[in-house]
Amino acid sequence: METPADPGAAQGDVAILPVVEIPDVGRRCTAGDVVRRALALSTSRLISHDPVVRAGEDPEGVHQARVATRRLRSDLRTFAPLVDATWALRLRTELAELAGDLGAVRDADVLLARLSGDALRLGDDDRARVARVLGLLATRREQARKTLLAAMDAPRYHTLLDDLVDAAEHPMLTPLAREAARPQMRRVAARPWKRLRRNVEALPDPPADADLHRVRIMAKRARYACEVVAVVLPDATAFAKALAAVQAVLGEHHDAVVAEDWLRAAPVRSRQEAFAVGELAGLQRDAAAAARATWRDAWAGATRPRLRAWM
Repeated sequence: METPADPGAAQGDVAILPVVEIPDVGRRCTAGDVVRRALALSTSRLISHDPVVRAGEDPEGVHQARVATRRLRSDLRTFAPLVDATWALRLRTELAELAGDLGAVRDADVLLARLSGDALRLGDDDRARVARVLGLLATRREQARKTLLAAMDAPRYHTLLDDLVDAAEHPMLTPLAREAARPQMRRVAARPWKRLRRNVEALPDPPADADLHRVRIMAKRARYACEVVAVVLPDATAFAKALAAVQAVLGEHHDAVVAEDWLRAAPVRSRQEAFAVGELAGLQRDAAAAARATWRDAWAGATRPRLRAWM
């Protein structure tokens, strides 16, 4: 097994990263085999995007690394009955700080891309006026990137990679993990779905923005669970796609709400600049309203009983 490069090496040096073998699973595999495969896939995803994150030329590197950390944390939660609780909590805690650093860069990327794109809908003068404000966001993004790169050069990050590789190869499993995969995977996928459904059924009318954000997070967890069990329960794929549609429309709502809030808090230097920023904020408000008006349609599509016949 290769080991990471010296954390103190210069950033331009070529890092030697760990290699993760992704195990195959057969029809008679155990639940533990599915756990190993899931952890190996996301660990490999994180490691393979390490050089892309460091290069900083493609925002997709940060996005994919963030997805990897999110999936790892979600899978450890989903597989709770199959893995040692203390071991899983330690890994999830170690991943949390890296996820936060990646998230700060990714959130800035998404917000900057969104607002820059919507600014093109403004007149020339107003587009020029909001450019300075968006420059503040670009500065924040660069500061977040510096923090991320410092974290990735620290010994703690390389220790985390080693711990994840070890977890993928030798996860600490409970006796339930020795049982056949399919019955256990049905159970672990059902739990986040049931939590999501209960949460939606309990929503006030109309739900607050924070309520919809919570539904989005729970839909993502339920989707991840379906995707991870699909290796032995292929029919889970269609349900995962339906949940992804719910997540997408609520993600649009959340992004619009965050964008409007950021614009409202942004410092402006003149009445004209405030007007231009207000126009851009109005576009975000309209987008949030449109998503709020349609998310129930996506939810209706995800609650069709035939999609859960495998569960």
